[in-house]
Amino acid sequence: MIRKMREIYSRFIKVRLSNQIIFVIAMICLIQIIGTFFMYIYFYNVRKEEVIENNMQMLHQANSNYFSGIVEELSAASRDVFVDEVFWENGGQDSGTEDNQIYNILASQYHTGNNIDSIYLFSSTSDKLYIMDEASFNEIPVATTQSSTLYLLDDQELRLMPWFMNAKKNGGSLTVTKDRAIRDDTRDIICFSRYIKYPLKNDDYYFIISVNLNKSRLDDLHRQVDSEGESLLIFDDGLQQIYASGEGNEEDYQAVRKEIGRREETSYWFTREIGGETCIVIGDNSATEGWTMVKIIPESQALSSVQVQFISTCVIIFAMFIFGGLALYYIINRTARPIENLARTMRHYRQGERYENMLPKGRNDEVATLYRSFEQMNERINRLIESEYQSQIQEKQARLEALQAQLDPHFLYNTLQTISGIAIEKGVPEIEMIDNSLSRILRYNLNNGKTIVTVAEEMGIVRDYIEIQKFRFGERISLKVKLSKGTMGSKVPVFALQLAVENAIKHGMETTVENVEICVSDCISEQTREFIISDNGRGIDEDRLREVRKMLEDSHEMKQKGYSQKGLANLNERIRQYFGSGYGVQIERGRERGTVVRIILPKGADGNDKSTDS
Repeated sequence: MIRKMREIYSRFIKVRLSNQIIFVIAMICLIQIIGTFFMYIYFYNVRKEEVIENNMQMLHQANSNYFSGIVEELSAASRDVFVDEVFWENGGQDSGTEDNQIYNILASQYHTGNNIDSIYLFSSTSDKLYIMDEASFNEIPVATTQSSTLYLLDDQELRLMPWFMNAKKNGGSLTVTKDRAIRDDTRDIICFSRYIKYPLKNDDYYFIISVNLNKSRLDDLHRQVDSEGESLLIFDDGLQQIYASGEGNEEDYQAVRKEIGRREETSYWFTREIGGETCIVIGDNSATEGWTMVKIIPESQALSSVQVQFISTCVIIFAMFIFGGLALYYIINRTARPIENLARTMRHYRQGERYENMLPKGRNDEVATLYRSFEQMNERINRLIESEYQSQIQEKQARLEALQAQLDPHFLYNTLQTISGIAIEKGVPEIEMIDNSLSRILRYNLNNGKTIVTVAEEMGIVRDYIEIQKFRFGERISLKVKLSKGTMGSKVPVFALQLAVENAIKHGMETTVENVEICVSDCISEQTREFIISDNGRGIDEDRLREVRKMLEDSHEMKQKGYSQKGLANLNERIRQYFGSGYGVQIERGRERGTVVRIILPKGADGNDKSTDS
């Protein structure tokens, strides 16, 4: 077999390079298909385990924390009603008084129960059936055989009701029965009924009570724990089916019931054919009440995403194998002649000559790369010939643009002066003040050729900026300056303090209606001078604080991710360029509230234009 395969390889594949490449690509695709198949099996089992584990936990929580509490409440309610001695007295009271006492007991139990839909109580001594539901509790008249809101006379129909028959049949044990509400036979209920007899009384002296749960509560539980297409079954401690969310095949449910009966563990799962479809059956048995909740999940539904992914991957790989192999074979056979043409062209190459339409049409492979590289080399040579002439033109154009830029600020100053004159003429001093402050800031920005200024100059711009903001926020904003003696003469980067104050207004003022005080102070050590701009506003949230710190710590990485430097990040980068990486901007939240920005500069950072511009 191996010799046969070697003969085929030597005869049909080894003789041509193109066949060898196609063979290698085919083997790679085949390995990918095989690998994808095994990965599908692996991920299928992993996903299946995840689905089972998640649903087992969900079912256990629903059974232990929710449903077991309902069962325990209804079971306890069927006993707690008879604590009152009114049920065991030897008479001495008229019928109306006894009815009122029983009404009050049942109403109290109905009111305190969170999951009780209704309570039925039959008394053998009076042949009365007491009903406590929403209508009775609210004392709404309900037509009965005695026109009472509380009780009905016993008759043959009552004795044939499932809850009544099962409770009497099972003696004092709690019996769970599916039935219909007496007053509304369209409403399904789960009856927790019990036969109660006092030992010292004769056999004719007994009570039968049923504390009922509306089936809709179990429907709500089904919607909470099940997704669309899934089913929920509930069995009592005797494996009697109490609830089924769907209309499934009774034989399938009986098979599930038998399998559950053989299980001894609390939580378990197994697969079963239900309705002609393979399903994952997950069960959880309550350790306290003995009830069992069963969730049925169609396996195809739970694992559909893995199956779809596997099929789509196989289709893609198969298509790549077919079309890729044919395309590769076609490209290989088209490679030799274009390379020969390129070599012939290069032998006749003359400097400065352009070769139009050299690139073969429809090509975007290595051959096309060779053609493009040759053309690019030719173009680079031509550009070098003209580079000196082009550089002279660009230099002249730059001078013209510089002259034009000097005219633009002059136009803005004249416009602002015109606005100020109109404001004075119209008697609007506020606009004049804003205009004057804006003019000083603009002149400071455009005409200040220095990159380092004194603190006094910078604080002047800060005050102008605060004056403008006061027209927006009014007396809600205030500025407090606490700078050390002699600080006004020290140097800082241009707009350093103004940017920090602007940041305080953005995070402290715009999200609150309270008054905010911005404080500018400094702290001097042996090596550094630290300017501290703090506020008592709402402060910056944690997510934004982490983002700003990330931009301050690694501005180069943020640039690569597409973030533009502005605000504090721009200031931080300028400080590092001026004074070194040991200085810059830090931001943090205040001790109680607000934001604190620290600008750290070297103590002797007086600087000069020559050193800072280098």
